[in-house]
Amino acid sequence: MFVTARLRLTLWYLAILTLIVGVLSFAIYHILVRFPPPTVPAGPFTLTKLVAILAGIPDQLLAGQIIVTDLGVLILAALGAYVLAGRTLQPIAAAMQRQQHFASAASHELRTPLTALRGTMEVALLRRRTPEEYEQVLRSAVTEVERMSLLVAELLGVVRAERDVDALQLQRVDLCALAQEAVEGVRPAAVQKQQTLEVTFDAPLSVRADPPKLRQAIATLLDNAVSYTPEGGTVRLVARRARGQGLLEVGDTGPGIAPEHLPRLFEPFYRVEEAADRGAGHLGLGLALAAWIVRAHKGHLSVESHVAVGTVFTIALPLVNDTVPAHKGR
Repeated sequence: MFVTARLRLTLWYLAILTLIVGVLSFAIYHILVRFPPPTVPAGPFTLTKLVAILAGIPDQLLAGQIIVTDLGVLILAALGAYVLAGRTLQPIAAAMQRQQHFASAASHELRTPLTALRGTMEVALLRRRTPEEYEQVLRSAVTEVERMSLLVAELLGVVRAERDVDALQLQRVDLCALAQEAVEGVRPAAVQKQQTLEVTFDAPLSVRADPPKLRQAIATLLDNAVSYTPEGGTVRLVARRARGQGLLEVGDTGPGIAPEHLPRLFEPFYRVEEAADRGAGHLGLGLALAAWIVRAHKGHLSVESHVAVGTVFTIALPLVNDTVPAHKGR
């Protein structure tokens, strides 16, 4: 499909250029043949001398030379148009590829709980069961439905974020206050795994943000850090100022991520196979959604990781003038 579209666009470019070259060549030919051959001036080669030389060429020979020149120009133009068409269509092809990958991955993720739900129901209908057995079947069905509901909710969140359907309700907020709220949300899970939560904040960092959405992005990073860090490990949250930006760093002492996975880490449904079991319940959408939220706030989300050492995610947001008090969250 991409090759066909590229060829069609090349032909359109070439057709337009052929029309332009043809009109110009026709005009130049008739201008030159209408005037008597002038005397070729002596001296250095100039535009006037070139016109005089061309005007002195016999009409048939001049027409042939113009046609040959036009063909050479169009051949070079065709090569250039093919390259230009490829560059023009490359972002569209990449977007279509991401869309196909997203649809395929979403279908796969939805098919798994649906298959489990259907299997549970079919087994339950094979014979009459006790009320307790039916209750167990229903509980299992509810678990699968909850999983599908979570997946659908995250899918909608990703689609809305990518298409900017949800308008951001921007206001001046303290990045440290939002981060503290996100920390309290993951603290019970960290305590359960006997992990240490290290929190270090600079002075209040004022940014323009939609508090619920930015808090969601921070909470996603913290939740991942707690999930993938083994028991007794450490999760660090650092908020600091650097070159006019507010930086929020979420680090862990987990297994780390191999370098080949880092470029695709923010793609929807992309999960590192080695970490899939440790991140049970994660659908591979959280980081993609967090990255879109940060970009919508004119910021940047980056990652640095070393295998067997740990991972650090960094949110960078532009700071605003601190003269006006920032909203402190809830």
